[in-house]
Amino acid sequence: METRWVTVDGVNLPLPETCTADEIRSALHKPDDAALIAVTGDLVSVVHEEERPLAEMVAGCADAYYFKRPSEAARNDVLAAPEIETALTDPTTDETTFRRPGIDH
Repeated sequence: METRWVTVDGVNLPLPETCTADEIRSALHKPDDAALIAVTGDLVSVVHEEERPLAEMVAGCADAYYFKRPSEAARNDVLAAPEIETALTDPTTDETTFRRPGIDH
């Protein structure tokens, strides 16, 4: 099993290739209502499928992850993106991916 280093909520840690959003949440003692947000270059993904390995989704390519709770104040421009609230309100797939705010496309 391959492991790579990523940043989760500002902390650099090893992430196994087969890791799921639920496993990260449990390992870091994050609340059940916190959504996993993945940042991959110029893309942002909101993970809706908790049990699917991240490596099977765009979120698996991320080098930075954040947990965001409903009604939590935005900590950065990524977490302030209105697309996150829309994705959390009406998830239609295993993850919702959109262009990262603040990047000139």
